[in-house]
Amino acid sequence: MEAESHKKGGGSGFSVPKSGDATVALVGYPNVGKSSLLNALTGVHSETGNFAFTTVSVIPGTMLYNGARIQILDLPGIIESASSGSGRGKEILSVVRGADLILLVTDNEMKGLDRIREELYRAGIVINRKRRNVSVVRTGSNGIVIHAPKKVMVNSDDIREILHEFRIMNADVYIRESVTLEDIIESVRGSYVYVKAIVTVNKSDLGIVNYSVAESFNGASVVKVSARTGYGIDNLKEEIFRSLEMVRIYLMEKSGKIDRERPLILRKSSTVRDVCRKISRQMLSSFKYAYVISQGQMVQNKRVGLDHVLRDGDIVHIVSVN
Repeated sequence: MEAESHKKGGGSGFSVPKSGDATVALVGYPNVGKSSLLNALTGVHSETGNFAFTTVSVIPGTMLYNGARIQILDLPGIIESASSGSGRGKEILSVVRGADLILLVTDNEMKGLDRIREELYRAGIVINRKRRNVSVVRTGSNGIVIHAPKKVMVNSDDIREILHEFRIMNADVYIRESVTLEDIIESVRGSYVYVKAIVTVNKSDLGIVNYSVAESFNGASVVKVSARTGYGIDNLKEEIFRSLEMVRIYLMEKSGKIDRERPLILRKSSTVRDVCRKISRQMLSSFKYAYVISQGQMVQNKRVGLDHVLRDGDIVHIVSVN
């Protein structure tokens, strides 16, 4: 559990290449302590001050945790109408769209959470909700034909009205689960990204005002911290790692030695195929089979193929054709 600064230190603009095993964006109103939080999580120096708009560009840092290298991006504060371009909002939100996780940073006064959620949504960023299983297939005739299970409560006339607003007069609409009209609109537009978010309440050492606002925020995990004192920072690191759904895979060499210092970091439900791809394409083409030892299991040398799903802590030995 340690942190290091980004090799190049502070950034100078909004075009920041993704690095490490995942990218986390710090999103919040000005003057809620995002820069101080970046400092606490990574050790990189981002200028701080008790006034708004201290950060005017993207400042990257790298958090090392459980063997993972997690890129943390300190972004300028979101303001009202950011999605329309105010305060370089479009540039900021374009960076957020590419993140694997969003830290919604507020302070003890709970500034701006609802407005930020609205600005994110206007920019096509949906937090803490999965894409619904809905598809709209345009056709040449027959009007709007809706294929949906009986349990779907959305009114068919409302669906047709939405599609007509998008100038879609003929289409097959396939609805495979319970949906809302909002889900139908998102499916038609097709430009939304769905990103998990954590609410981070900074300056919590000063007391929390209306903490219930965060607790009811789209089911998000809520972590209280103080970047100034260090309170809650370890808990936040753990929650970031957990929310990214990472798994650590340890490689066994031919000699039987296991490299426990540098695990491969993959995402939940990754397979042996993903291990090969991450190591090298050549390993994938020469793959014969693999041995896997799972944590907590006494079975040694379980022989598996490329599609075997791995769990956190698994030990993998790849056997090649040659």
